[in-house]
Amino acid sequence: MGLWDGFPVSPGHALLVPRRHVATWFEATPDEKLALISAIDRAKAEIEKTYTPDGYNVGFNAGEAAGQTIFHLHVHVIPRYDGDVYDPRGGVRHVIPSKANYLVDDSEARYSVAQENSQRLTTGVEQPLLPALRQDIDRAEQVDVAVAFTFRAGIDLLFEHFRELLDRGGRLRFLTGDYQDCTEPNALLRLLDLADKADLRVYETAGGVGFHPKSYICHFPDGHGVAYIGSSNVTKAALLESVEWNFRVIPAVDRQGFDAAAQAFDRLFVAPATRALDNAWVDGYVRRRRPPGQITPTGLPPDPPPVIPTPHGIQDQALEALANTRQLGNSAGLVVLATGLGKTWLSAFDSQASNAARVLFVAHREEILGQAQNTFRKIRPDAHLGRYTGTEKAQGADVLFASIQTLGRLKHLRNFRRDEFDYIVVDEFHHAAAATYRKLIDYFEPKFLLGLTATPERTDGGDLLGLCQENLVFRCDLAAGINEGLLCAFKYFGVPDDVDYQNIPWRSSRFDPGELENALATQVRAENVLNEYRERAGIRTLAFCCSRRHADFMARFFVANDLRAVAVHAGGGSAPRAQSLERLEAGELDIVCAVDMFNEGVDVPNIDTVMLLRPTESSILWTQQVGRGLRKAEGKPHLTIIDYIGNHKIFLNKPKTLLGLGAGDDLALALKRIRDGTWELPAGCEVTYDLVAMEILEQLAKPVPAAQALRTYYEDFRERLGKRPTALETYHDHYSPRRTGGA
Repeated sequence: MGLWDGFPVSPGHALLVPRRHVATWFEATPDEKLALISAIDRAKAEIEKTYTPDGYNVGFNAGEAAGQTIFHLHVHVIPRYDGDVYDPRGGVRHVIPSKANYLVDDSEARYSVAQENSQRLTTGVEQPLLPALRQDIDRAEQVDVAVAFTFRAGIDLLFEHFRELLDRGGRLRFLTGDYQDCTEPNALLRLLDLADKADLRVYETAGGVGFHPKSYICHFPDGHGVAYIGSSNVTKAALLESVEWNFRVIPAVDRQGFDAAAQAFDRLFVAPATRALDNAWVDGYVRRRRPPGQITPTGLPPDPPPVIPTPHGIQDQALEALANTRQLGNSAGLVVLATGLGKTWLSAFDSQASNAARVLFVAHREEILGQAQNTFRKIRPDAHLGRYTGTEKAQGADVLFASIQTLGRLKHLRNFRRDEFDYIVVDEFHHAAAATYRKLIDYFEPKFLLGLTATPERTDGGDLLGLCQENLVFRCDLAAGINEGLLCAFKYFGVPDDVDYQNIPWRSSRFDPGELENALATQVRAENVLNEYRERAGIRTLAFCCSRRHADFMARFFVANDLRAVAVHAGGGSAPRAQSLERLEAGELDIVCAVDMFNEGVDVPNIDTVMLLRPTESSILWTQQVGRGLRKAEGKPHLTIIDYIGNHKIFLNKPKTLLGLGAGDDLALALKRIRDGTWELPAGCEVTYDLVAMEILEQLAKPVPAAQALRTYYEDFRERLGKRPTALETYHDHYSPRRTGGA
């Protein structure tokens, strides 16, 4: 029979035991041995319902294992994950020299094995601390940092790993000091961008006491951990470039030493000289801190100052248009910028250019708020940034990032004056007609309100321009971005999907999630995907999947076919998000299979292939996913897009979006021109539909009588938005059944 190990080496560790009492493998009968071996495949299948291992260790214990006498036979099926030990040779792959030659299942022994066969000291330069530290942060449930000096460039190297730790419910305690005025104020402000979830403190040295600790302690979910004690502060030089010695203390080898480090941190974190880090403390530090040229030399090589970005050509045009519209007396306006052209950057630039002292940035998802906060931090490195969400209420921040779900409620709106903010940004403005957005827009009276979107498509109904005083300030589509040389050219391949989508139930404007997952996560379809990948893909691929199970399935399939792939999602068994992108960028991974994790905010310019392995009910989502690969990078000639086309009307959104068609444009005619090669594409771009895929789209796009087309338009609008369109909404859709024939 099988059971989960009570002391797992890794997530998904399973045990197989015979039904009768058997002391060791050598006392089992041939039939019992055969049954146990046969059960390994069954255990593997059960493990992979939840987890996505990169490999397995399989073995049994005999005799004295980690000091424990084995009295009953059990076979271990141990999933292994890339990066689960500091040295890839480690774990139960190696034996403990002081023990007998058998595989060890005890998790204490696992860390002992890994470390007795790995380098315990990082020395910098060719063996920097940063890669090992990031890896351990990514598998920790608690991280405690105590360092004398903190620089902005050092925080930037760890920031996304800290954020991911906090997002998965982990704990971060960070302590730094003001000794010799070396810690940079903008590094502390960057840390405060995590303040809603992290515990941040600073050690004051006004009494003349020196402060020199450099320690990083990671606590793992299984009760083990690792501590780095040495010479590295949180600076780019110390983490990555300089000669720095840091000793790695592992409980399995030195439990007393690890516990001593952890207890010393606990005492220091609550020491009398320790203060809570907040904006007020940073303001006081800035006032009393000596100018950088007068700070006593410490031997620290200076980190490069953060580079403040400047607008590109299209953003300059938009900024000029925004300045002009304000001069004309307008207090609101809509800007439509294609994905990849920097909508959030534009809002940061413009709010700065308009000298807005108080800014409110509103969005519907926490991920967007986090990405916007990162952007504004780069433009305003010395500003107080804060969140107004369900967990944080930083009302006094210079730039406040608010979730509409919280601030859209009247009881929260009343915490602010109507003229509280000089400048308000409403991101993803296609949502703005929803009641919560309308309430917020009607309440505040800013000097200027900016609506941002990559598409004028509405997802909540209503007249968007009406909310912006009918003022479309600026618009730039994908083609213009490519022609201006700001976005990468693409080669698009529309390939036929062998899934019969007509047999998948359609509920609430989407396919039934369970039925869709069952249809996509199949061996036959995966083999088709692999063939397309091998024929067309580049070397760094993002593959968008429909569910966690689909992403795990595809990652396992790619790995089984000698590709380096991981699945990244919000569920158990996911590969670390930040680490996966870093490995993809470094060429250590071929494919990252994602589920709604990288639709926005991914900064890996050298992604050269996007595979759309799922239907997308929203053209906005399709645009966001394709946009992950549109960044330009050295040595990247173009973006390859591999897009699956199925037999359902929802797939018409893909060519409409790709070709930039509005509701009033004739898709059937556009497809004919694509087939004929007469459709004008941006410079360097190609669109190729497989013959079968083209036939599917042409069948779906066949013109219908005007009355039927109008009925279909109304039904689609009502199904998508829950209401019938008004005449004004139909006008803004540029809808004309006489002209389109219903296409």
